[in-house]
Amino acid sequence: MSENTQGRRRLVAFIAPIAAIMFAASGLGIAQATSTMVGTGPMEFGKTAGFFKAHTTEFTYAHGYWCDTSVASTATTGCEVGAKWKAAPSAQHDPLFITVPLGFTVPMSKMDCPDKLICVDHPDTMDLTRLAAALAPIFKTTPEKLKPALQNFATPGHDHFVTDLNNRKAEWWDVYVVGVTSPSVYNAIHKSRDFRYIQKLIKAKNAHVVGPIPTNLFLNFKVS
Repeated sequence: MSENTQGRRRLVAFIAPIAAIMFAASGLGIAQATSTMVGTGPMEFGKTAGFFKAHTTEFTYAHGYWCDTSVASTATTGCEVGAKWKAAPSAQHDPLFITVPLGFTVPMSKMDCPDKLICVDHPDTMDLTRLAAALAPIFKTTPEKLKPALQNFATPGHDHFVTDLNNRKAEWWDVYVVGVTSPSVYNAIHKSRDFRYIQKLIKAKNAHVVGPIPTNLFLNFKVS
């Protein structure tokens, strides 16, 4: 599902259980450069897959990511998960929901942005320390022991879901994370290709779905 235009594999220095929740990023376009300023990423051009109302769509990127630096982050990118942005890069934006497998791995061919690759115009690391208490039981450790590994964490593999097309025009999208702790539930979500299915699981208080979790991250793309 990926036709990568540029590629860069990232060495993973964390133990296997932690690697399972990496927000790695890649798809049809792979970013090679890294950010030179905290809170912003270099502008790359490329594409990834995404989902809208049971259909597979194409996201086209031509602008680097943006993270609100007024929100505290220990990541070198200035990006974090667990606290919502306070300032936005534009007055107009729509939500982007990303599903992340927790405690298990998903084949590269089954993800919009697979593990161990960096998606075009995505940050390569994020601060996940605000999630330490929630993640610790999954990996059978304590928040205190987990926090150091989460301070500048490699962005994990994920799928993209949008609820609006913005008239097929490029705009900023504020990112929300949906953690999934069951392979079968993750596969069902992926098969649905629809955020409405995720909403049903959340409303039903499915034990394997957590979120949406706010972030200070914005991505810029248009949906084809």
